[in-house]
Amino acid sequence: MKKVLVFGVILGVVLGGCATISNQPKQKISITTSNGESVVADINGNKVDLPVYDMKISRSKGATIKILKVDNPCYEDTQLRIEGKDSLSGWFWGNILTGGTTGSVIDAVTGSMWTYTNPNFVVPVKKTYCN
Repeated sequence: MKKVLVFGVILGVVLGGCATISNQPKQKISITTSNGESVVADINGNKVDLPVYDMKISRSKGATIKILKVDNPCYEDTQLRIEGKDSLSGWFWGNILTGGTTGSVIDAVTGSMWTYTNPNFVVPVKKTYCN
């Protein structure tokens, strides 16, 4: 009986934070434009050329993608907000089912308990008259 208890404690420590270990606090997503053309985007203050197929964003905080006329003279200003906390990860539920209270708390604090169910985003863009 004592061996089973020790094994259970070791297993709980090893599996604690499953979503944090397997998911990480950020998830890879892809971002394209509605017209399929390349533009410069401001994503949370960083300039990025779209389309991008392997960008990592926070699972809990999300991101704001802005297409600005100053960076793209022939386009109107527009933005897309990707909301974080889209869906609970299966790894988080695994922690709950195995009694991993510590792991669940770690997953919640790091934001790893969340996942984007559809990691493909399309930014609406509109061309304007350009000289």
